[in-house]
Amino acid sequence: LPAGEHRGPEFLPRILVLESDPETARRLISAIAASRVECNDPGPLCDDNVSPAEAMAGACIVEGIGDLMGMELSSFGACIAATALCDAVGPDILALLASIAPDLPVVVVGPTADLCMAPEFIRAGAADVLVLTGHELVTVPLALHKALALAQLRAENEVLHTNLGRTAAELAEANSRLEGTIKRLEVAVRTDELTGLMNRRWLDLTLEARWVEACRHDQDMGLITIDLDHFKQLNDRHGHQAGDDVLRLVGSVLRDSCREIDTAARYGGDEFCVLAPHADLQATMTLANRMLIAFQAALVVRDLADIVDMSIGVACRSVSRPDCAQGLLLHADKAMYTAKSGPGNIALDARSQDGWQIAG
Repeated sequence: LPAGEHRGPEFLPRILVLESDPETARRLISAIAASRVECNDPGPLCDDNVSPAEAMAGACIVEGIGDLMGMELSSFGACIAATALCDAVGPDILALLASIAPDLPVVVVGPTADLCMAPEFIRAGAADVLVLTGHELVTVPLALHKALALAQLRAENEVLHTNLGRTAAELAEANSRLEGTIKRLEVAVRTDELTGLMNRRWLDLTLEARWVEACRHDQDMGLITIDLDHFKQLNDRHGHQAGDDVLRLVGSVLRDSCREIDTAARYGGDEFCVLAPHADLQATMTLANRMLIAFQAALVVRDLADIVDMSIGVACRSVSRPDCAQGLLLHADKAMYTAKSGPGNIALDARSQDGWQIAG
């Protein structure tokens, strides 16, 4: 966009998709198309080789870097690039794009196995790196809007620098605004607005990364899932503002109870998760009990102890022995539902110990 011209969050320009796998390309195109509030048919984007789905999304799929030669990349506002194509891999893709379209913001997408290469992609010029977790309808539009916003801000900053009439103080102020905007964008991408905790997307990314680390170094890790009991009755009796206050209370309790290395997230609605890296069963159970005691004490102060409570599920890599990160989440989730029907507030996934154990 020209410097100074802003568009709303519904705006997405034409997107170049570099992806050799047809299924992944289809998912990306669907995510781009779904994010458009207003979508006029952009017409053919290159050599009339555009499918109806690509035209609807305002996107163009290219399977290899060889197909980029001769294309007019100035018609695209951003690019989604796979970590590997049929004829190139890794930073080589970013290097070529930088040589022929240096101002084109690039979002790199790939499987969990390529997550360890994220710093290398960022150093090579990628605006963001996404892991394909099945949540592309959410993550892809967020990443594209962030990349476009950053590209526009950088363009505006360059205009300021080229204006010789600007004073040093004005340039310093503009840079400060840019840095603040970037930080706010980074926070917005990973934070739940109501509770201040991490959102589900960031939890999924962090869980996958911590799982890879734990497997590589044979370390333990704990996962806690939390669901509020009788939350609907709270809303019905005291109103949704009271419900929001309790959700914010959970966020505060989780932040105060967790270690610096832990990741506390709002998973959705009145469900929460806490990822505890390098934590064995005893440490994870201690953390779960600490959160429960603090939450129940806060409810007593607010005269809500007779209305709402929480059920907690606990799983540990060394105990439930899941096959993958999502398996650990599933075990903790099942334990949480066991706690809802059990005599206590906390249930432990103890499959290796002949069934469920109830604690708390």
